[in-house]
Amino acid sequence: MKAYSLDLRQRVLQAALSGDHSIAEVASLFGVGTAFVNKMLSLHRAGVDLAPRPHGGGFPARLLPRHEKVLRSQVRRHKDATLAELREHLEERAGLAVSVSTVSRALIRLGLGRKKKSGGERAE
Repeated sequence: MKAYSLDLRQRVLQAALSGDHSIAEVASLFGVGTAFVNKMLSLHRAGVDLAPRPHGGGFPARLLPRHEKVLRSQVRRHKDATLAELREHLEERAGLAVSVSTVSRALIRLGLGRKKKSGGERAE
């Protein structure tokens, strides 16, 4: 979720400071939570800038480009390999233990679809 804009933060603060509305009413008026209104008031009282802070980052990627290369080559060689088999191959070849979900997300990111053909005809 994106951070609220500085303009919205300032308008929420002004509405809360005006005293015409309760915190719950200000939150409802601007479509934000009461905790956000309280946070803006707290930042204002502390003399802190209301501007949104930069994104804190996140976890570093587990699959590096060299791991993606291993996955890509294995998918080319064995098009019908399951995600579990690809995960095992990655662990054996690159020494990286990741979950099946991580392998799935990597294949999507690399544009390597995993849709399988059905094993047989459907009975009607």
